[in-house]
Amino acid sequence: MPIPNLEKPIIKGLIQKDKVIVDGVELDGTWNAFMIERTQTGYDQSVWDEIANTVEGATISLCWQCGTCTSGCTMREYDPNYSPRRFIDLARKGDKQSLIELQDSIWRCVSCQKCTHRCPKGVLVEEVVHSIHNYLLKHGLVKTDPGTVFDELFLETVMKNGGRISELILGGASAKAGFVTMSLRDLLTMMGPLLKSGLIKDLMKPSRVKDWDKIKPVLEEAMKEEVYPE
Repeated sequence: MPIPNLEKPIIKGLIQKDKVIVDGVELDGTWNAFMIERTQTGYDQSVWDEIANTVEGATISLCWQCGTCTSGCTMREYDPNYSPRRFIDLARKGDKQSLIELQDSIWRCVSCQKCTHRCPKGVLVEEVVHSIHNYLLKHGLVKTDPGTVFDELFLETVMKNGGRISELILGGASAKAGFVTMSLRDLLTMMGPLLKSGLIKDLMKPSRVKDWDKIKPVLEEAMKEEVYPE
């Protein structure tokens, strides 16, 4: 029996048989090909449960796989493997291996929120994808990606500078991490407009949040705690 071309990629093996016995019953007829069971094992239900139990991933169960999120995704033009619909589908199935194979794409969200605004079911798509990514990072299933490294640099800079960003320190840290280049020529090029506009004072000494010394320990303590949806 010839196999349709569309089905060939999903067939895991082929058994040549002159006759076939199914559940102890010998079937009549001449058989020369038999497709083995089309099932996949190794799914882990706990993946969905853990993601759905986070604040970011709480709406994952609302998804009905229409694909509206992916069809309008900004990142698809640059990375065809970036697919919120597929990430959610694999997480709901608990297919960790397939998610691991997509680790070079799953972190690339640019937070444009088009997916979330277009979703007809009210799924907070961006947040759910972040939750899936965080799950993979938390369990050491994927490597630390450049997006996560930059997020950590950004947070570290804000915490060190009284709750406000310091472009100078963040730029230096980003250059040290290899994200950008910052040569003497670059600094001289920026210095002219900064001096002329008067923004050099803010750059050299960024303002701080009022009562930062009291707020900082509260934030540090809050970041240590796991937050669950009500």
